Amino acid sequence: MALMDVIFDMAKKGILITTYCFSCKIHIWPPNHYCNSCFKKCGFRKINRKGILLEKSFSNLSEFVGYYGIGEFSGIRMIGSVDQSILPNDKIRISQVGIKDYKLRLEFTKIKIKRLK
Repeated sequence: MALMDVIFDMAKKGILITTYCFSCKIHIWPPNHYCNSCFKKCGFRKINRKGILLEKSFSNLSEFVGYYGIGEFSGIRMIGSVDQSILPNDKIRISQVGIKDYKLRLEFTKIKIKRLK
């Protein structure tokens, strides 16, 4: 089974994984059979769903109208849809993982900080 088939099968279940180098202790994206640093064989591992929004932009493409952002999670950067109110440097989480037209679809939401009373 191809790498992306494994990743997509898990995404259909709402779980986001990518290849991981157990020697270097880093996630590899885009997925690869071998680590880009040490060239050892990679396995699979879940990505931490909490991260930070690095950039945000608006898309006018008819199929993708809306706000999208680049989030950093577990040391890798991924693109996902975001709410208009989310700003760069906000703490975010991956709230939805899915597949559409053989493409990974992510949605990011802002992490609400609980205030102490």
